[in-house]
Amino acid sequence: MVDKNNTPPLTATDFTPLQSKAQKRSTRPSGALLFTTAFTLVAVLILVFLFAARALILRLDPATAVVDISGLTFHIGDNYLLLRGEHQLSAEAPGYYPLSKTIEVSDQATQQIDISLQPLPGNLLINASLSDIEVYIDDQLAGTVPGTLEQISRGAHKLDFRKYRYFPLQQEVQIEGLGKTQAVEITLQPAWGHMDFTTVPAGAELYIDDRLIGQTPITAEVLETGSQITLRAAGYKTLQQQITVKAGTKAQHPLIEMIVADGQLAINSSPQGASITIDKQFSGVTPLLVDVAPFTKHKVELFLEGYLKATRSIAVKPEQQADLNVDLTPNIGTVQLRVSPADATIKVDGKSQGSGSQTLSLNAKPHSISVEKSGYQTKSMTVTPRPGHQQALTVKLLTLEQAYWASRPPTANSSVGIQLKLFRPDQQFMLGAPRRQPGRRANEAERSVALKRPFYLATHETTNAQYRRWKDQHSSTAIKGQTLDMNDQPVARVSWQDAALFCNWLSRKEGLPPFYIIEESRIVGFNWDAHGYRLPTEAEWAWAAKIDAQSKSHIFPWSNDLYPPLEVTDNYADQSARALISFTLPNYNDQYPVSAVVGSFKANSKGLYEMSGNVAEWVNDYFDIRPRRGEPEVDPRGPQQGNKHVIRGASWALASRTELRLSYRDSGNDGRIDLGFRIARYVDKPGSDL
Repeated sequence: MVDKNNTPPLTATDFTPLQSKAQKRSTRPSGALLFTTAFTLVAVLILVFLFAARALILRLDPATAVVDISGLTFHIGDNYLLLRGEHQLSAEAPGYYPLSKTIEVSDQATQQIDISLQPLPGNLLINASLSDIEVYIDDQLAGTVPGTLEQISRGAHKLDFRKYRYFPLQQEVQIEGLGKTQAVEITLQPAWGHMDFTTVPAGAELYIDDRLIGQTPITAEVLETGSQITLRAAGYKTLQQQITVKAGTKAQHPLIEMIVADGQLAINSSPQGASITIDKQFSGVTPLLVDVAPFTKHKVELFLEGYLKATRSIAVKPEQQADLNVDLTPNIGTVQLRVSPADATIKVDGKSQGSGSQTLSLNAKPHSISVEKSGYQTKSMTVTPRPGHQQALTVKLLTLEQAYWASRPPTANSSVGIQLKLFRPDQQFMLGAPRRQPGRRANEAERSVALKRPFYLATHETTNAQYRRWKDQHSSTAIKGQTLDMNDQPVARVSWQDAALFCNWLSRKEGLPPFYIIEESRIVGFNWDAHGYRLPTEAEWAWAAKIDAQSKSHIFPWSNDLYPPLEVTDNYADQSARALISFTLPNYNDQYPVSAVVGSFKANSKGLYEMSGNVAEWVNDYFDIRPRRGEPEVDPRGPQQGNKHVIRGASWALASRTELRLSYRDSGNDGRIDLGFRIARYVDKPGSDL
């Protein structure tokens, strides 16, 4: 369509925003800005490093050492700036061993570390006109020179140069080290002179310091420092001497007369071990190889116990061996041996000679002879037969039981002077008293017992002196001016506990196992396996008191059953005690108003003193009035427990028919002035006795 006004038509054009080119240029930083930013960043990092780093000062030896440290490091002179923590350090210097080590940088603002490198060793070139000179460095062999000695540590060293036939030389050298080689010139001075040697006979071989020089007569070098000469010639003794000649001079040795050499004599005998004398001088025992002078008859004598002396005459040649073998002739004696039992075996020096009595033909030397048989104790003896004299011996073997008891003494003495007697009862008897016995008490019910186990029982009551070895302040006191405290009177006023503790003390003193078991200073039981000291059991005491040697039981200790006794037998409440005791025996006076010295009266049939008087005695058993019935009880020990202990026997304070009977028994725990004790002990543990 055409515009009527002829106006040109409208056309579209592209849109271009204003200022677009200027906006694009504003997003690209300029070079100056980038440089400024980088510089600022580096500066910040440096400031951070400087703030965090610590100063490290290295003191170097040598000062020329080159150091390298791992990690970020800032180095100014001897100062290093390092971050805290571990760093690897290495250092090197010419002439020194390189060094590598780990160092630790701490929080301290400044640290100092010493870095010392070890110098390299040095070498030493030694020049000399002689060869094969031994050199010692600080007394240690280092090799031979001339030549170079390597790897010598830095510092001062002592050098010694040695060569046979020359004087030694000593020098001190300062080794620089650092791998350097130093040079030293040495000269050794001759140390020999000359000496003429002549021998009779001529032709002897001359050795100087074990080197063969030649045959005499000869001139040889001898050291001023001393040489050992050796001369050898066939048929002659070797001669050795230490001689010296001043260096550079000549000398003549005195004429040497060689001595004819010894021969050798080999001596043997059958049997061997014979003593040898040569020309009356003891030389040893066979077999023997000995040097003897040649060309001379020698008297050789051989001696061996049980053999006749052998005599021989023999000569030897120089440097040759002669043999002498001698069969020795036995020197026989006879021993007639009678043995019992008849079939007992006889052994001589451990070898069986058969059984039964016989005559033995034996060398005249000591022999070990034993006679033995199963079930019997072997009898051994040493016998030396005497030729020309017949000896007779009778040997009767003991059974093992007989030997056992032969080894147990019939009496034993304690360390405090108490004598004990051995008893082997093996007997059954009645403990207590029959119902119809006048004076019998209810606690004396009769029962059958048997004693099998052997025991020792004191022959006397324990005295004050013996008891005071344990308790030195003990007093048995006195009554109305009559003392009970003399050393040889029986101890009194002793509780059962103290009597038992005395036994344990005595056991320990003699190294015996204690019988009484103690806890907190109190006796709580008995060790029936122990053979230490104890109080006798009631059965042992009763058997020892009332059963005589003929196994007869007695009511009273005197020889008849009358009451009162017709003769003085023991210490009871008698007429001499009327001022002390209300009830006494009429027409009886033992002369002791209180306790008598122990052993003052006649012993009973078993050799025991004052079993029925003087003082009553503690025994081991607990007190019980109810006896056991039935079969006889073997080695009864009494009740296992109780409140009181048994007291047996009369005393100087008792006089009634009831109290003077040997079956009388009382009870208690505490001491009283007429009550003491005697001790007992078993022979061995149960089963040891045969």
